[in-house]
Formats: sequence, C-alpha cells, structure tokens
Amino acid sequence: MERAQDLLEELIRKVRPPRGCAIALTERRPKSDGDTNWIAGAGIMPPDATSRYDNAIYGLRKLHPHIEWAGITEFDGEHRRIARWLSEVEQA
Repeated sequence: MERAQDLLEELIRKVRPPRGCAIALTERRPKSDGDTNWIAGAGIMPPDATSRYDNAIYGLRKLHPHIEWAGITEFDGEHRRIARWLSEVEQA
C-alpha cells in the first residue's frame, strides 16, 4: 500500500503546480468499497496545471484507492492531512 507522503510527492511531480500553490491530501472514510480513503486539494492554478492535476488524480485514484496514513501527524479536524509545495519535493 502506498504511503500518503509518497503519493503526495508523486502527485506534485506530475502536476508541477506553480510557485505558491501547495497540494494537500486529506484522509477520508470510504463510503463504499470503491471509494478512496483520501481526497486531494489544491489552490487556484493556470489551465495547464489544472489539466495535469485532473489527469494525475484520475490515474492515482485507480492505482492507489487506499493509502497508508501511518506517520502523518497533522490533523484537519478528525482527519489526517499532509500538504507540500513543489519546492519541498524538488529538494528531497
């Protein structure tokens, strides 16, 4: 099972969001067997980055519907959340 941090970094590399636009993953409870246990969010991006984002999300949901949240300590309410900037991923 893919780790949340690894999935987020893969997503950011595929999208290449503009400077100042972070991408976040938030844990969610699946409502059915076909639902993912994560949801992604991003700020406002230009059309080309938005298209890359949409395509990346579509593919990653099929490949990794459930991800491992162990080690993620930041919470948004009762759900774990992780966010990164492109510059953080490029430095790693």
